[in-house]
Amino acid sequence: MKERTFFSKVLSGSLLIAGTTIGAGMLGIPILTAQAGFYPGLLITTLVWLFMVLTGVLLLEVTLWMKERASFLSIAERFLGKPGKVITGFLFVFLYFSLMIAYFAAGAPLLGDFLSQILPFQVHGITSYILFGVIFGVIVAIGPQSIDRANLVLTILMGLFWVALIAIGAKYVTVNHLRTKSIMAMWWSAPVLFGAFGYHNIIPSLSTYFEHDKKVLRYSIWIGTFVPFFVYTFWQWLIIGSIGKTKILMTAKMGLPITYALKAITANPNVLLFGQAFAFLAIVTSTLGVAFSLVDFIADGFKKRAIGPFRWGMTLFIFAIPLVFSYLNPTIFEHALGIAGGYGEAFLNGLLPIFAYAIGRYKMNLKYQTINFKKFDLLILVIFCVIVIGIETAHLLTR
Repeated sequence: MKERTFFSKVLSGSLLIAGTTIGAGMLGIPILTAQAGFYPGLLITTLVWLFMVLTGVLLLEVTLWMKERASFLSIAERFLGKPGKVITGFLFVFLYFSLMIAYFAAGAPLLGDFLSQILPFQVHGITSYILFGVIFGVIVAIGPQSIDRANLVLTILMGLFWVALIAIGAKYVTVNHLRTKSIMAMWWSAPVLFGAFGYHNIIPSLSTYFEHDKKVLRYSIWIGTFVPFFVYTFWQWLIIGSIGKTKILMTAKMGLPITYALKAITANPNVLLFGQAFAFLAIVTSTLGVAFSLVDFIADGFKKRAIGPFRWGMTLFIFAIPLVFSYLNPTIFEHALGIAGGYGEAFLNGLLPIFAYAIGRYKMNLKYQTINFKKFDLLILVIFCVIVIGIETAHLLTR
């Protein structure tokens, strides 16, 4: 097999991170940031992005310290001990299986609707759920290269639909709508943005896939997270600038997707179609990324390599559970995910990388390989993470 170039590896890694990060929930981010205004929204988006980049680099450092194949389980056991391993294992399984259920519940009906339009018969109900599971389950089961190639195509398509939406609505953006409303209100969107920049679960898998090439992985993290930052920023600019705070909140109160309001402003019927296509592709790329990490996570738990029949068996397990739960009761995990999701993301993508790095660097005296974080730097990151957890708690208490 021909040796892959540095550029090829970075492109693959960046798009896998970007595809995992960008989810259909991106469409609703302006609903929260509109309450503060575009510029405060841009500020909090930038702060959360930088935090998630830095904790991703911390997790990369910790992953590179592992001599063998690493996962969140083995990382937690080495640096946080058995209690840390148990907590990490529970949060990882609950959070990412809940996300898989949510992806099935949202993605399967969209796939069924699309197939029903191009086929001479209807594809609905359990059939759409099975097809969603089989198509994307096979991609995951074949292996990392299969996921890599599928993600490349799907992410490019997703980008094209995003560009189409921006192009349709850009001329309707007005300066008046972009003005600051309330700077302090920006903090309420931090927990949602925290989840919107989540990609850390695939770092151990990418490290194995790229044979622990720290330069490739470091570039992949920075570029792969900048893509969502760019996408989220311009989406907020478009929605807040063209629709305005009042109509955005009215649309949300009616329970309608924000693309309905954009369609009303632009009078372009393609907006809903492009919005649905973007949402479906965002769901699929996130599904591939989460399933990729879950296979390696479970394999690490069994102390086995995720290859051959074992990989196919694990993939079947990972896709069968969400299929059943999402079909029987697609809302069963919504409330639990709303509570545990915020805290799970904060621990797995924030506190775990920070504490694991601190213990490895300053207690075990391990040498850094990509960037040297001082104790004060780590303290700032912990404080920011605690603030976001506090905001999430306040939000839950005022529901």
